[in-house]
Amino acid sequence: MASDLQTSMMVSASGMRSQGQRVKVIAENIANANSTAITPGGDPYRRKVVTFKNVFDRELNANLVRIGKVKADQ
Repeated sequence: MASDLQTSMMVSASGMRSQGQRVKVIAENIANANSTAITPGGDPYRRKVVTFKNVFDRELNANLVRIGKVKADQ
């Protein structure tokens, strides 16, 4: 079983990892904000939205944060 400090660090690390992935998606959205369709009549770039989910880690006996889905905004 993990110590309280180790558990706290793992929970924090999972949150930081997830936020890092979210920032990458935001950067992609900014970079492609003015992109148009590749083919005539095609859809232009649609921003992506990130969702998070809690995942229970039995070894740590704690909930960790993970990226749920990255999907195009409606």
